[in-house]
Amino acid sequence: MRKMALSVLLNVLIVLFEIVAGVLFGSLALLSDAIHNLQDVLALIVSLVAFYLMEKGPTPTSTYGYRRAESLGAFIGSLMLLLSVLYVSYEAILALLIGHREVVGLPMIVVGGVAALINGISAYLLHGGHDLNVRSAYLHLLGDTAFSVAVVIGGVVMLMTGWSALDSILTLMFAPILIKDGLSLLIGSARILMEFAPRGYDSRSIAGIISSTGGVKEVHDVHIWALSSSEPYVSAHVVLEGKPSADEMGRILKEVEEKLRSVGIKHVTLQVEPEGFLCETPCSQDRK
Repeated sequence: MRKMALSVLLNVLIVLFEIVAGVLFGSLALLSDAIHNLQDVLALIVSLVAFYLMEKGPTPTSTYGYRRAESLGAFIGSLMLLLSVLYVSYEAILALLIGHREVVGLPMIVVGGVAALINGISAYLLHGGHDLNVRSAYLHLLGDTAFSVAVVIGGVVMLMTGWSALDSILTLMFAPILIKDGLSLLIGSARILMEFAPRGYDSRSIAGIISSTGGVKEVHDVHIWALSSSEPYVSAHVVLEGKPSADEMGRILKEVEEKLRSVGIKHVTLQVEPEGFLCETPCSQDRK
């Protein structure tokens, strides 16, 4: 966690450095690289906040705790980043159409080089982490390093040829990658906030796992959702065969939970019903 916090600090400095340099020297490529770095900074911050909030635990009025803060932060951050990419792309297209945009190549080389160096150091700090969030951050930082190297190369070409339009061309080359990553983060966080089933899960397959347990006659009203990117939850109504004893009922429920946990479900809530029991409200899923 300390290494991730240090990576966040280093990358925040990069973002501020590139934004100031991009505005002062008129480089849209530097601003695009700053946006790309900012995207990963936000992802790192979201991960740090998630680690912190998960330690706080639930309260009487916040029974799930603050676990969805990760998704909320990712949704807001990705939306802001997409708008920033669209604006910078618009400026790049305008510069190509109108022309007469002077961009200094040397600052691009210096700033891009510093950004590449710090991104490389940040990636090294997170190298070898086994946590999925850390692994994802490491891969994104490697991508940031590649972006910064591309800015340096663009600055060298501009310095040698005086071809200022290359700055806008680089910006438009970066834009599709930034939009793709931003949309992926936006859609993923929106799915969690809208309580969609996490990718790889659906109600029919979960109902099939539960109904395959001996002693289970029927499964219905299955719901799957997630509080964060790594916490699938399941609730379901389970009809048991006959009139099982308390011990038999405990065995069945334990087996169901073990089967669901083996496929990655973190939290299981089951409502046990005897044969012929009718729900007070219509159940939302097909019976299985």
